[in-house]
Amino acid sequence: MRGSGWLLAGILVAGLLSGVPVTLARFTDAAAADAALTTGSLLPPTGVAATGGASASLTWTPTTSAGAAGYRLLRSATAGSGYGVVGSVTPAGAIGTTDSPGAGTWYYVLRSYLGSWTSADSNEASVTIGAARTGFQPCASNTADTGGDDDGYEARGDDGCAADGAFARDAASGTNTVDSCANAGKDRHRFWGYALGLPATVTSIDGIAVRLVAGMSNSGGTTRICVELSWDAGTTWTAPQSVPLSGNALASYDLGSPTDTWGRAWTAGELDPANLRLRLTDVTTHANKTFRLDGVSIEVAWTP
Repeated sequence: MRGSGWLLAGILVAGLLSGVPVTLARFTDAAAADAALTTGSLLPPTGVAATGGASASLTWTPTTSAGAAGYRLLRSATAGSGYGVVGSVTPAGAIGTTDSPGAGTWYYVLRSYLGSWTSADSNEASVTIGAARTGFQPCASNTADTGGDDDGYEARGDDGCAADGAFARDAASGTNTVDSCANAGKDRHRFWGYALGLPATVTSIDGIAVRLVAGMSNSGGTTRICVELSWDAGTTWTAPQSVPLSGNALASYDLGSPTDTWGRAWTAGELDPANLRLRLTDVTTHANKTFRLDGVSIEVAWTP
């Protein structure tokens, strides 16, 4: 390099002395040149869309930037701002992913990335996540409770669990015509063994729904069925909810809902087949009423 330097200097001096313009060439060592990449040339994915359910399912069209390594997934509870990175997706050819943020409405964007460089945000996609549900599950066991004539659904009690057309029967129910869920003269029956299949990791129990398939022998007087739930195998019970029977024929009746916790906070352990119990109380102001029960099932809504 020293010799070439003296040569260039000599050419410059000769040119200056002769009055002839001199053009100098610039030499660059290609091995030492730095590559440059900006957010303007690293493009985000397009067409980001999201669908809900128990989790968020996101899809998109991959970035057209050949150098991208993958994507950063960002989520916010506020539209247009407040995003935080919740995951990464590779490779750059990926077209979808899932996220489980819990119940609520959520907003997502994606950014392409290469090393520490990231693109601008993609379009925003929103999704509403509802609580997961167990579906309505039948009971496995039953027994008469105290109250009334102390025999509950005395005929075919097992047929009161599953809605299959075969029904349990509480004949000439109760010993009085008082219209009260708490009256000791009313027939009562317990049901349990609900295999709800809740996982060990449950963030919250969001609601419990009860479905009855019931009918009655005649439409005289006022007739309703009261429902209580127990979380400690029948030692303690929730306040009752009741539903009036609308006709003699077997029909489906729902109590509670996916957002109704029956006045308390539940844990997954309290909803296992041994601890969760349901009690029905048959209430009528008619002196001779027979109740028919073709099914009593429970559904639990929960947040993963």
